Amino acid sequence: MIRYLLPLVLLACGTKSSEDSEVVIESDIESIRVEPAEIEIETNGSGPTVIDFKAFATTDSGEEVETEMVSWAVSNLSAGSIDETGRFETSILNGGITTITANHVGIEGTATVTVVYKQDVMVGDLPDVLATAFDVASPTDSDRPELEYPHDGVTVPRNLDGLAFTWRAPEDTNVSRIRLQSGITDMRIYTQGEEWTSNSEVWATIAASNTSGSVDLTLEAGRWDGTNLTNVSRGPGMSLTVNRLDARGSVLYWVARSGGGGAGGAAGDIMRIPFGSTIAEAFWSFEDAGNQCVGCHTLVESKDKMVVTHSGVDGNFSVVDISDPDAPSLALGTAEQRRATFHAAHPDGELLLAVVGGQAKVYSLNNGSLLQTIETGGMVSHPDWAPDGNSIVLVRVTGTRMNDMNFEGGEIIQLSFDGSNFGPPEVLVAGTDEQNNYYPAYSPDGEWIVWNRAVRTEIRNPDGSYHYSSTCYANPSAELWLMARDGTYQTRLDAANGIGELQNSFPRWGPLPDDDVLWLAFSSTRSYNVDPNGGVPQIWVSAIEPEKILDGEDPSSTPFWLPAQDSQSDNHLAIWWSK
Repeated sequence: MIRYLLPLVLLACGTKSSEDSEVVIESDIESIRVEPAEIEIETNGSGPTVIDFKAFATTDSGEEVETEMVSWAVSNLSAGSIDETGRFETSILNGGITTITANHVGIEGTATVTVVYKQDVMVGDLPDVLATAFDVASPTDSDRPELEYPHDGVTVPRNLDGLAFTWRAPEDTNVSRIRLQSGITDMRIYTQGEEWTSNSEVWATIAASNTSGSVDLTLEAGRWDGTNLTNVSRGPGMSLTVNRLDARGSVLYWVARSGGGGAGGAAGDIMRIPFGSTIAEAFWSFEDAGNQCVGCHTLVESKDKMVVTHSGVDGNFSVVDISDPDAPSLALGTAEQRRATFHAAHPDGELLLAVVGGQAKVYSLNNGSLLQTIETGGMVSHPDWAPDGNSIVLVRVTGTRMNDMNFEGGEIIQLSFDGSNFGPPEVLVAGTDEQNNYYPAYSPDGEWIVWNRAVRTEIRNPDGSYHYSSTCYANPSAELWLMARDGTYQTRLDAANGIGELQNSFPRWGPLPDDDVLWLAFSSTRSYNVDPNGGVPQIWVSAIEPEKILDGEDPSSTPFWLPAQDSQSDNHLAIWWSK
């Protein structure tokens, strides 16, 4: 006998029975049960898998009646959808865990569906049967493949495009399988090379499928003769995390070039990489600035204006109109009285804090006029303005000073600002002659300050002599540090820094995301193994979770190389632009 729970409008007729149905009075219902109660489904991107769910009502007498008079819902649309009849269809390109709910007048029954997204990707002309061959193989303990990049613990945003995986495969192998696996994703890539580059679709699938974004990576290699797979070995695994949200904006950076009008005969262009893009765009060239080096020290954004420095140490600054991000144009040209080596803009777009000859000066961003000189208690450099506009942070020189860019000791100071006047300097980080603190920058929420710390380092001059430096992006011992805005919780960012002298310098934050992860771009000379070119400054990005500091943990993650850079050029001074 098939039984149905009839709608409320029939209740006035009492209970009646026939050979095909039975009416159950609503007040008699104790619970709703859903079948199947728990199920795991595989999907591979070729089409949805369909499951028909059923609902059963249990009365106070203990009798169970199958019913169609329920409304159906799912908790996670990334995993699939359900119609009014209880027919569930998996997503084509995502996995996930979802709760199926059957509801009748506030009485609910639930079921759990785990959708595992599984896909085999053959690079080139490799046959599909290779997947089965790897699945049934028993890896040996012989020479094993070694993953070279990325490194364990890396975190990437969902919209990253172009993350390259590189590895070393044993000599007696000719095929490799790289596997990205979690509880609900299993992506397996087969290739004859020792490199595979993912794209944003891969990370979007993983992020949509995994709430935590945690993925285990394994690497296998073997010899394929067209029929049999032998000499299979498996390398040590690693884990990575895909943040569930996109990284916003663009990364701007200075590219050093030989010749031109900059210090030491160096010229430079400003390049732009919209996050998720695979192409680096020319944003502002030294030809646009009259064949002068541009962006060689700092560039800052404020509303629809961008400020660039040029003409070397103690050079001038210009204001660029960026209301059209694809067609920047000169808004305010150079003048001798508008000199600056380093600068920071007030968030309202009206004021510019600049350092000229060790003095902190405030200019108008509208006409370039000098408004005031700030009393800082000594020579300063490397200014930044808080996002709320209520304070500034600078480096005050405590050791030998050569110019605004080069000095051998510095401390981090902070001054309040009430809209017109600056308060007295407060020391946040003390410096010594042998230790320098520099390049401070407020986080986009204004709660944290990142900065560089380096030790006095002997550097060889072109003529063979030596000098000492503990500042700027050229110091190999430069480390990234983080503290709260009031100077507490000073913490070294170990994961971001890596091991060795890697010249981790000039940190700058990405725009504030709708999440608890902040993105930090910086310059580093580490080898990224896509093109193992260690010693050449490149732009790297690390995910920062500042709240971990409160629990005594390192808030940084292993960084990744920003895709689309020219791997042969010297790339410095990354600025994260909101557009």
